[in-house]
Amino acid sequence: MISSILSYFLPQHAFANAKQQRNAELLVKFACISILFAVGYFVDTYFTHFLVARYMMVVCIIAFTIQLFTFKYSIISQRGNVHTFVFICWIVILILSTFSGGINSFVLPWITLIPLLALILVSERAAWIWGGIGSLTVVFFLFTKLENYLPAELIVVNTPILNASLHIGLQFLVLTLTYVFDQQQNKLIEKIELQNSMLKNSQEEIEAQNEELTQSQEELSSKRNLVESQNLALIEAGKIIEQKNQELIHKNDKLESEIQKRTKELVEYTQQLEQFAFISSHNLRAPIARILGLGLLLEITHEPSDESQIKTNLILSAKELDRVVKDLNTILEIRNNSHQAIHEINLEEELALVCTGLEKEIADSNALLTFDFQEAPLIKTIRPYLDSILINLISNALKYRAMERRPQIEIRSEYKDEFIRLSVSDNGIGINLDQVQKKIFTIYSRFHTHVEGKGLGLYLVKTQAEALGGRVHVESKVGTGTTFSVYIKSKE
Repeated sequence: MISSILSYFLPQHAFANAKQQRNAELLVKFACISILFAVGYFVDTYFTHFLVARYMMVVCIIAFTIQLFTFKYSIISQRGNVHTFVFICWIVILILSTFSGGINSFVLPWITLIPLLALILVSERAAWIWGGIGSLTVVFFLFTKLENYLPAELIVVNTPILNASLHIGLQFLVLTLTYVFDQQQNKLIEKIELQNSMLKNSQEEIEAQNEELTQSQEELSSKRNLVESQNLALIEAGKIIEQKNQELIHKNDKLESEIQKRTKELVEYTQQLEQFAFISSHNLRAPIARILGLGLLLEITHEPSDESQIKTNLILSAKELDRVVKDLNTILEIRNNSHQAIHEINLEEELALVCTGLEKEIADSNALLTFDFQEAPLIKTIRPYLDSILINLISNALKYRAMERRPQIEIRSEYKDEFIRLSVSDNGIGINLDQVQKKIFTIYSRFHTHVEGKGLGLYLVKTQAEALGGRVHVESKVGTGTTFSVYIKSKE
């Protein structure tokens, strides 16, 4: 029944929290108890003849009933309804005490219930306020004699029946409130126990989940360690792959560069072979044609003097043919014997040996030879090729000297990247490179006719330098002199 009454008068809206719902239930219960108490006290007034109390109980029943419905339909807020309930209770005690002896009234002690209701239904602050109001009420009755201002027929004198009824009513209120609080406490205990049970179950579930999470975490940690080790292995493999890629790229670049170099060398070699074949056929054709022509003349000539002249010319043509064949053989030997033995050569000592072979030419021209091999005194290379290069360059410097000044020839050596640069400089007549730049190192090319020569020396210098993995460079100025720079790789 109590549950039905509570569900009927409680507002239908949701409460903000459990405390607000509990206070709402207590308010409905206290209002219902107050109505029951008013009904009982209304009946009691027919025995005590307390008319004011009779009418006051009717007002209380109406007031508390209205309050319940205002609370049900939320006409007044819950906090407003609580204060209204406490206020009505205070007014009832105030009026009943006024008409039952004031400070001597047995109703006045009920004033102590007011702050208790405020504490239960509102807050500690409200309890202090209503406690203060109750204290002021007692003081008011202490210093005020209201019986002097009220009709005597309305004032009731304390009688045993009135006292008994008031004590029974107070006991009813205390027991009822105790019952309500006990029920409320039991509900709270049950709720707490239920929550504790739920919390225990939740704790067990949480512990089980924690155990599962711990296992999962251990598995994840193990997997993470495995993944980290795999990542490290992948990173290391990536580094190795990257290193190998770089090595491959480097090798590819090196191979491509080598291919380009070999291709260039092959093209140059092919061009040289074509040039060599053309020059060879051209140089061989002239003496052979002369020999054939002289042979025909010898067949048709019968004069002894003519025959003698033809035989002399045949011998000269044969010697010229032999010279050409020997020159070609020398060139072929250079090209085919580039893998001869490598020696570590002291350039100063080697130059002295070369100059010994050119001693007569140097003396006849009164030439001054100087050298500087301090930066690169030693070279590992093929000795015959180095000697041939030095002999040809020094011989050319002596041949094409300027007659108006003493020949000066300077020979130097120095390191240039992976090469040793061997330079031979002179102060001779010089070469017009604008005219002969492309022909200067070709076979049988001659640019000065005032001295003897075959035009083979510079061609041999270029061929031997290339056979040693190097190159030749020339700088010259007409009337000033020439510098030939031979770049030779020092073999390991």
